[in-house]
Amino acid sequence: MVASNDDKTAETLTGSADRREFLCGSALFGAGIVASQLVSSAHAEDAQPKSVELPSDEKSPAPAASAAAPTTQFGPAGVKGAVGQVYQKAREVLYPRCRVCPQCDGVACAGEYPGFGGLGSGISFQNNFKDLQHVRLKMRALNGVLNVEKRPDTSTVLLGQKLSFPAMAAPIGGVAANFGGKISDVDYFEAIIGGCADAGTLGSVGDSPADPEEVLKARFDVIGHNGGRAIAGIKPRPQTNFIEMIRLAESVNAALITIDIDSAGRYGNQPNKRTQVGPKTVAELRQLVHATKIPFLVKGIMTPEDALAAVEAGAAGIVVSNHGGRVLDHTPGTADVLPAIAAKVNGKVPILVDGCVHYGVDVLKYMALGASGVLVGRHLVRAAFGGGRQGVALFMDTMRSEFEAAMVMVGAANVRSINRTVLA
Repeated sequence: MVASNDDKTAETLTGSADRREFLCGSALFGAGIVASQLVSSAHAEDAQPKSVELPSDEKSPAPAASAAAPTTQFGPAGVKGAVGQVYQKAREVLYPRCRVCPQCDGVACAGEYPGFGGLGSGISFQNNFKDLQHVRLKMRALNGVLNVEKRPDTSTVLLGQKLSFPAMAAPIGGVAANFGGKISDVDYFEAIIGGCADAGTLGSVGDSPADPEEVLKARFDVIGHNGGRAIAGIKPRPQTNFIEMIRLAESVNAALITIDIDSAGRYGNQPNKRTQVGPKTVAELRQLVHATKIPFLVKGIMTPEDALAAVEAGAAGIVVSNHGGRVLDHTPGTADVLPAIAAKVNGKVPILVDGCVHYGVDVLKYMALGASGVLVGRHLVRAAFGGGRQGVALFMDTMRSEFEAAMVMVGAANVRSINRTVLA
């Protein structure tokens, strides 16, 4: 890289007025597109009405058109309006850290770190998007499996957790640093965990080694307040400190624990040796896995070799992830590497995957490539900032209904029946 990440961020955020005006205007124009794409009409006809009350923001008042209807009914005519309001609000709150582009492909935000962008050139983030778009599905409407009376069963049990569909929130930390401090840590994680719980799935909490202990405790306490329905994501800290974090996760009855081995390259940014992140050996990983009875997942797997090492260490599952393209430039996308990893693991442990999961059909694609479920990152951040807990629930409910509609069109009666045969 010619310029540092900080220099690149400063350059991007203070770029020409014409470029920013163009990007912002394009994003605003695309709000309707985002809303319409998020809706599955097959499910909307049967949806039960519920309201979405958007959070107020005195410093960033909504335009008059939005302010006139702050609450939209979630029903046959209301889903589009509610989703559109959530995204419009997210755009107002998150800009310029995130433009809430209609197509979240990592191009406009390339190199913006802190922020939402991919590291350096942004190619790793962009590859996540491109590789997923290249996956094609067979449409089989005459499948003889489903009819009006028999709808697909989207539910699943994953790592001991009953889920309405196989999607959960990806652990994300650094809320204040990356998202501009527009809402507090606690409010953000309350929205993520509570909204996912309302939608019948798991939320998550991510840590940051730079955070004071009281901040971490307040963050993890949100898991306890929501009945333990969340993943506790922990960076690869030194062994003693990591085990302390495990005990914190246990104290709030976290459903799952992940170690973000894909954060190991950030050790140079952490002056505190006690919490400094770094790579782990298989022996060190095994020690951490056996330090708790909570299912322990290794996140940041991008090769079959690392997948087998995690299995050897006793991990309950793995997460195929390049950390949203934010830790190493020029990696392949997760959809590209997933099939080879799934073939090597061969069902020994469940495989989760992240990377530009936006629509229900994305869940179907990743499962057809060999995943047991997916983690959703950036798009849930938008939903949380744009609509709080109800915005997150709306997003996940909409994704579930899209997933159900996609299952109909490929002839999948249940989650177990999704495999490579649905790929074109």
